[in-house]
Amino acid sequence: MSEAQTRESLVSILDLMREQALYLHRQHGWIISVAETIEKHPDLVQHLKHHPTYNQGPREDEDKTRLLLRKVDELAQRLKTQV
Repeated sequence: MSEAQTRESLVSILDLMREQALYLHRQHGWIISVAETIEKHPDLVQHLKHHPTYNQGPREDEDKTRLLLRKVDELAQRLKTQV
C-alpha cells in the first residue's frame, strides 16, 4: 500500500470515528432526556437511583465530544493536505 493510500485509509477511519462520536453524543442526550423524564415521576425515581449505573460522576460529555471531534477533524485535515 502506498503512502497516499495509507493516508486515504486513515482519513476514512477518522471519518467513521467522527460519525460514531456524533451518534454516541446523540444517544447520550436521549438517555439523559429519559432519565430527566423519569425523575419527574416520584414512584420511578427510587428505582432509577438504585440502578448500579445511575450516577457515574460529573457530566463532561459536551467537552469530551467537542475535543474528540476537533482532534478528529484536525487529523483528517492534516492527512487530506498530504494526499
